[in-house]
Amino acid sequence: MNYTFSYNDQFSIEFANFPHDQQTAILQFAVCFSQHGLSDFTKYPGKITQSWSGLDVSDPAYSYTYGNDLWHYHVGLPSYKSVHPKYKTSDIVLHFQWPDWQKHGTHIDLVDIYNHYTSKGDFYLPPASYLAKSSR
Repeated sequence: MNYTFSYNDQFSIEFANFPHDQQTAILQFAVCFSQHGLSDFTKYPGKITQSWSGLDVSDPAYSYTYGNDLWHYHVGLPSYKSVHPKYKTSDIVLHFQWPDWQKHGTHIDLVDIYNHYTSKGDFYLPPASYLAKSSR
């Protein structure tokens, strides 16, 4: 299977300015995706999840994340935490769009890397300007 990824426009611009550890974590995820896709999350050390998971369908964040096929991956920065036997989490997550997730699509768009939560305690969502056009 041929798994491909791309950087969304703003992400491409900012990647060169990310700290080395973030660049490395992003590239490790991209290499793993290129080799295995997303049909088996056990291939990844960090948790991968839909960004609308756990949100009420009436929440505007649900519409935003689901409508833009937005997912996130815990990259292990500053370190991984084992909170569940099946996966590890971290404070920093990589956001990506997986437009064909319902069909286990073979392409993702990398969007942003940021703290999982804002200083107000809200789940961070990348702004619309960072996203590829939605397929919905």
